[in-house]
Amino acid sequence: MAKISIYLDDEQLKDLDDLIANSPNLSKRNRSAFFSYLLKQEVAKQKRAMMLEAAAAVDELNLGWSEEEQNCAIIDAEVSG
Repeated sequence: MAKISIYLDDEQLKDLDDLIANSPNLSKRNRSAFFSYLLKQEVAKQKRAMMLEAAAAVDELNLGWSEEEQNCAIIDAEVSG
């Protein structure tokens, strides 16, 4: 595993430790877990943004299903369980 170093002043370090101590999303309460969590959140955010851009392009270019095709797919999904 790669190691990184960052430099924080005492106030920033205290703020970081407070964030870690009060974060309900961390199973491990340490700085590495916190930065890993932040990185995963950022990657997920970027993926969502890319998916939204792609969906907007599909809509803009009329590449999606027609209303009739969409209704058929919904009925098909409901019938098949």
